[in-house]
Amino acid sequence: MSELQLGLIALGAVIIAAVLVYNVVQERRVSGRAEKAFGERPPDALFEGARREPRMGDLPQTPPVAKAPALDQTVPPSPSFTAGPEETETLGGPAAEVSSRIDTVAVILADDPVMSEQLQPLLDSLGHQATPVHVEGIVDEQWHPVDTSPRRSWRELRVGLQLASRKGAITEDEIERFNRTIADFAAAVNAVSQREAPATAAARARELDKFCADTDIEVAVNVVGQYGATFSIARVKALALENGLSETASGELVRFAPDGHPGFAMRRFDDAQSKSSASYYTGLTFSLDLPQVVDAPRVLAEMVKVAELFAAALGGQLVDDNRKPLTEAGLASIRRSLERIFHEMESHGIPAGSPLARRLFS
Repeated sequence: MSELQLGLIALGAVIIAAVLVYNVVQERRVSGRAEKAFGERPPDALFEGARREPRMGDLPQTPPVAKAPALDQTVPPSPSFTAGPEETETLGGPAAEVSSRIDTVAVILADDPVMSEQLQPLLDSLGHQATPVHVEGIVDEQWHPVDTSPRRSWRELRVGLQLASRKGAITEDEIERFNRTIADFAAAVNAVSQREAPATAAARARELDKFCADTDIEVAVNVVGQYGATFSIARVKALALENGLSETASGELVRFAPDGHPGFAMRRFDDAQSKSSASYYTGLTFSLDLPQVVDAPRVLAEMVKVAELFAAALGGQLVDDNRKPLTEAGLASIRRSLERIFHEMESHGIPAGSPLARRLFS
């Protein structure tokens, strides 16, 4: 064999080795970015003992992979994660909205930055989903909603489709359509995407819907006139203003919490006679929407105190929904039920009155 042939063989071996090394480096680079974007995730166990909403972090996590994810790759269930709710919910940054506690999350990874103009077709397509969708991009190692992001291009994006609301759980078909929309967009911008398997996400949606059904309660006490007495509307509204309630555009009287959200509300007692009269009240209902209220036990105590003040001023009495007198024992039972559900929500990382709770119970 001549020296020229030997030289060509050696050169070919060097080129093949260089290509193999380049491929390994590229695969490790993409795998590393996927792991960074997906972060850690808490356990997939659902409602141990009692029904419990899946405890999850801000993003699904995939096991380390040996090659770049395919365009249609879905994410299998992942290992346990021991961080508590407060820790997992701060991983995304202060402006982040996406949370895999209540969303199915897709991540898009691109070598070339995705410009905001390129993102518009995706946003238009996602606008037809049955539940809210949030889109965020990585800026300085933190997730920011794309509409308020300090940058207008992103190499890493995540999209969260809400799994349930007060209207119910989303279906597996809806999740599959969401996944396909993400995959098609990723292909269009020469990126890769990873998403949760539709069957897994649909199962979480059903469990989340059950959690909602168990914790979505309104706590109410009523004040009715004794011996058929009625309440003057003018007198009721004057008392409401004296006790810190405000009249909303819908005519409801509301005591707002320090954070600006409703604490409890007052309305006509729900019976046929009161609805037929616009000149007086035959009764009043004081209510709080538990999932929407921060520190619900304290708000309940305030609400009962105001209701008692109204009863004393108007010559009424506290009753339950069946017009039976509401005794201290009855109030204590209401408090216990409220506190049980309040702590149940906290234990699942969706505290009452939190942004997640307000989004879920809408």
